[in-house]
Amino acid sequence: MYATDSKRRRVKDWTSVDGAKAEIVQHGQTMARGTIDGVTKDGTIVWVQDGTGTRKLYECYESFEVWVPREDIGLNYKVSKAES
Repeated sequence: MYATDSKRRRVKDWTSVDGAKAEIVQHGQTMARGTIDGVTKDGTIVWVQDGTGTRKLYECYESFEVWVPREDIGLNYKVSKAES
């Protein structure tokens, strides 16, 4: 999916990646590629569905990283609720 780091970026705040095409990396090795179809409210766990329909859970505490395409500008910022 991603050839070099110049075409992708690591996302530190996982709460912003729900629905994104992503690559899951652990210790520099790609563990999975697919669509993130669920994120916990605190952003510590993501579920990834690959092209075969397999769904797997990944936790940030186990040194997993989420990488997305650089051109996915929707993930460049986090929208917060306006205070009343």
